[in-house]
Amino acid sequence: MSVQNHDPGMAETGTPITPPKISLAFEQHLAKVGPSGKCDAMVVYRAPTRQPVQVRGRLRTLKARLDRIKRDAVGHVPVQSRLFQGYEKVSAKASTPLGKLAFSTIGEDTLPVAWVEVTPDSARQLTNDPDVVAILPNLEIGLIRPRKVDYVGLGKQENKDGCTWGLKELDVPGLWSKTKGEHINVAVLDTGVYGNHIALAERLKGFIVVDSLGNRIRTETSFDSGEHGTHVCGTIAGGRTDEGVSIGVAPSANLFVAGVLIGNATLRTLLEGISWAVEQGADIISMSLGFPYYEPLFDEVFKILTDQYGILPVAAIGNENYGNSSSPGNARGALSIGAVEKLPGGKVDVAFFSSGASLVFPGAGPSDIVTKPDVVAPGVQVYSCIPPSKKPDGTHEYAYMDGTSMATPHAAGVAALLMAAKPTAPVSAIMEAMKDTAKHPGGAARRPDNRWGWGMLRPWEALKAL
Repeated sequence: MSVQNHDPGMAETGTPITPPKISLAFEQHLAKVGPSGKCDAMVVYRAPTRQPVQVRGRLRTLKARLDRIKRDAVGHVPVQSRLFQGYEKVSAKASTPLGKLAFSTIGEDTLPVAWVEVTPDSARQLTNDPDVVAILPNLEIGLIRPRKVDYVGLGKQENKDGCTWGLKELDVPGLWSKTKGEHINVAVLDTGVYGNHIALAERLKGFIVVDSLGNRIRTETSFDSGEHGTHVCGTIAGGRTDEGVSIGVAPSANLFVAGVLIGNATLRTLLEGISWAVEQGADIISMSLGFPYYEPLFDEVFKILTDQYGILPVAAIGNENYGNSSSPGNARGALSIGAVEKLPGGKVDVAFFSSGASLVFPGAGPSDIVTKPDVVAPGVQVYSCIPPSKKPDGTHEYAYMDGTSMATPHAAGVAALLMAAKPTAPVSAIMEAMKDTAKHPGGAARRPDNRWGWGMLRPWEALKAL
């Protein structure tokens, strides 16, 4: 049974069309449950119109930003209540032996998003509501996993340079005389973090775990269910190792970490983490995670982050090689990141595993093509901190990892430096400066493509452009 909601009239003229309200990925889910079955969905609804965040300086104090978030949350409630009341009527008529269709809010009403159970009939009813913007299946999400882990000690060159090769390649240490990311809040949605690591001393300002049902679990001690989240945090805001090697791009930035990849992680888990990050006053949300298909409707969530709250979403594009990509990194509004590696002779090139694609939703025109990644950053043999790990040769607290997961925190750290140096710059200007000043080996005429995107990040040039 099809539940698509196309507008074919626009497509015939060649004019760009709007994607259907309901994700095309729902077809297989609703087909599996049958006409009387139900499945989980995430519904994005239209929030009351507010003045978009154009200049971050208007909300530069944390109190002012949090006050704005609370006011917006109050405004979401009437729309959400009306939707829920209407859905109760639909639920009462639902021809399912499984009982009433449940629904619940996400977080503290911060995001205009709700979790609902849908049947094919009720999903169609929801698409008819003018306040419903998008309906997405509650898919499982997972790590953008690194390609390998190598417990070899620091390279001689990094020891000599006093920083990782990625920081040196981006010329990050030269920016530290101007800014180290002070007062910028970076939220990391990952496997958690070992906050007691010496390299992360005083950087962790908030921690939470989100379970598979979307419940927020607060713990007195932060932890990492693997090593991935700690490694990512170290690249964003880590300090120096015992050998004096700097690992973090923005070592004075604040970290807020949500363990959203612990247990059975789903889109609901991710959205709960995003909502929590907004409530903490995040400036940047870093996501080295995803699900393997193109979901243009996820862009509705990113529009809320950028337009309503002035938050920059940074996401890995994936490790599935050329011609592939992962959501939400492939959403139009994400700053999506590919990975480069260091080659003999000092050159860099896009790593073989780094994903990239040119994407378009069914029925759309050429102007709707989305080319990802947006930019690339160091993502091979990236040295950063991990929770203490016992191995035959001793206990290791640092490791090398490869992946677009490792490139993403480099970009999030660069964004933190730029925001700290230019506190009144809108998030749109930050994103455009990072893309416009990136260096593509084929020159400006080749930008963007689906390997390099706009090119390799150049933080100094981006700062000059702001």
